[in-house]
Amino acid sequence: CGVVRGWWADTLTPTLFLMGEEELEDVLNIVALIQARMTSTRLPGKVMHEISGEPMIWRVVVRVLRARTLTNTVVVTSVDPSDDPLAQFCAERGIPVFRGSLQDVLDRYIQAARAQAADVVVRITADCPVIDPGEIDHTVNEFLRSGVDFAANRLPPPWGRT
Repeated sequence: CGVVRGWWADTLTPTLFLMGEEELEDVLNIVALIQARMTSTRLPGKVMHEISGEPMIWRVVVRVLRARTLTNTVVVTSVDPSDDPLAQFCAERGIPVFRGSLQDVLDRYIQAARAQAADVVVRITADCPVIDPGEIDHTVNEFLRSGVDFAANRLPPPWGRT
């Protein structure tokens, strides 16, 4: 996962940075944005492929919801009709969903973060059904503790991946 401070916000309340770590966690809106779409090049529709009787996106959401440092979890997808089945599934399961540009992933993320009034965004990919909630919490806690603007649990990328 990747964690980033709210640079997309028009303004940040300066008092957030003057508080102690305990108060900071109580005040910050820490939102997991799960990046999902149906038009994967290598395996189209993979987020809806079943794993033990449930779509992969459900497996990811359930595990992300176990993280204790998060305020909210939202599936972020596109307005493209190909993503309608994903958005419908989320709606049926009560999973918050945000829809934005298919081509401009960064804008989709920015608009989703703004819609959630997120102070901190935790980026999650929807094709990771065994994501560790403890690792999410560890990454968020280290991010908050260190005061950096960005943290990730996979730098450098493993196995030569980018």
